[in-house]
Amino acid sequence: MGRRKAVGAAIFALSMAGFVAYAYLLMLSEWSPIVLQLSVMMIVGGILGVISWIGYTMATTRPSSSLVYFDPAAAFSPPQGPGGPRAGSGNGGGGGGGSGRAGARGPADGQPRPAGPSGAVGSSPPDEGGSVRPSPGPTLK
Repeated sequence: MGRRKAVGAAIFALSMAGFVAYAYLLMLSEWSPIVLQLSVMMIVGGILGVISWIGYTMATTRPSSSLVYFDPAAAFSPPQGPGGPRAGSGNGGGGGGGSGRAGARGPADGQPRPAGPSGAVGSSPPDEGGSVRPSPGPTLK
């Protein structure tokens, strides 16, 4: 038996033994009321702890400096280079190397695209609202 299977079997056996001990303490022992109270307190404390952690994170995290604007019409339209759609590419649009994917390379020269104002490669300049528009992705067939 490998080490991974032995650890798995030990975890399984310990969890079953823990359940049996918990069931005995909850149902058959004189400690039943305190076990029930502690169980409920731990469940409620765990839920409220997660909620408080979410609130703390929201309150102490600085907002992102770049907002990303998702335009569904641009995302699902074929990518077009400076001269319009590439004729005869056969892969549904431009992209480096003929892969048909939006990547970090220019459409024809194989050179990397310059980083946009947010530092994201291939992002468009901000529009009037200050958000950054993503470059169009691959076409869906």
